Amino acid sequence: MKKILIALIVIAAAAATAIFIYRYQLVQYSADKIIRSRLPGYVKIDTIIFDARASRVSFKGFRILNPPDFANKNLLEIEEVSCSYKMNGMNIAEGFEIYDPVFRRFLLNIEHLSNGKLNLTEMSASLQDNLPKSEAPGRPSNIADKAAAKAVSDFIKLPEQFSITDGRIIFTDRFRMSRPYILSFENINGNIFLRFDERYTRVLGVNSTGEGLFNGRQGEVIKWDIKFDPTAPRLTMSNRFEVWNLEITPLEPYYDRYSPLVFKNGVFSGLLIFDFDNGRIGSTNEIHLADFRFYVKPGYENAAFWETTVPDLVKYFSTPSGEIVFDFKIKGDMENPQFYLGPISKQALAAMAIDKISSAIQSLSNKGPSASPGGPKSDIEKAKEYIDLFKGMIKK
Repeated sequence: MKKILIALIVIAAAAATAIFIYRYQLVQYSADKIIRSRLPGYVKIDTIIFDARASRVSFKGFRILNPPDFANKNLLEIEEVSCSYKMNGMNIAEGFEIYDPVFRRFLLNIEHLSNGKLNLTEMSASLQDNLPKSEAPGRPSNIADKAAAKAVSDFIKLPEQFSITDGRIIFTDRFRMSRPYILSFENINGNIFLRFDERYTRVLGVNSTGEGLFNGRQGEVIKWDIKFDPTAPRLTMSNRFEVWNLEITPLEPYYDRYSPLVFKNGVFSGLLIFDFDNGRIGSTNEIHLADFRFYVKPGYENAAFWETTVPDLVKYFSTPSGEIVFDFKIKGDMENPQFYLGPISKQALAAMAIDKISSAIQSLSNKGPSASPGGPKSDIEKAKEYIDLFKGMIKK
């Protein structure tokens, strides 16, 4: 009996020693199985590494798949997600809480299709209770299976704030474009705030603050504050951009149909606000143009008039430093928005109109009306043309 008792003690000691020696591997195995068993189908992870000694976990090759019909396979790619964690009990199945998560080398692919669909909005339809069923039917048999039988929210608590380092956003626009048009924001550092439902099956809100480089070019800086509601039927988000020294020509597809001018080059800085409420846009913008060269768009209505007034426009819109200050608004449905002048632009045009009309009237009073059929326009005709044009531009 004594020998049997000694043998049992030796076996128990050996088992305890083995468990102690391999306790970190056991945590790694259990945590890996728990997490993978509860991932929704649109989330993929290459490697999960639990460092129990340092209470840290990292996810390598984290990806969120794009909804169907979009060109890129992944909506989101993160080379590494790393964070600290604290266990709620003695083993991993009792749950743990995540702290200070960091997204390193982050890539977000935003796509706008020719039919108007945006993958950020379409993705919300995929975030509806799309979790797999438990891998362990019947009674769970071990720690990992017991945890896997629970919902993600039953054993993990996530923070709302996630840090981003060295991120990228690529925007591919096929809406009203003859070919895909691509813009990028690179070297991004900032924060993302994610608000989930109680079971972590839906994203209810996304906020982001940060800054990066426009098309990856040094000195072309964008700072943003974005709030996005993925639960709305159509695009609903608030966007506030502060920009410095951005080259204007890459944005030509977005301003070309509103502008009588074609810019050969130029940089701009300023504040751009684009708010969307279920597909309706409300936008207020103020830009400062510098180092620009442009010409009047061929065939543009009143092109001859614009040719003669562009130098004056530059004069009336210019600051003492030589920059042109221009503000404007965009309103209406995002598929057919309308362009309006802002108060600064209206004031500049009003000043120009007053001077032009006054000059025409002064010329008329000095020499009297004169015009020949088919000849140069009379001062009366010039004054009326100025009045009609500026009335049309200022009335909105």
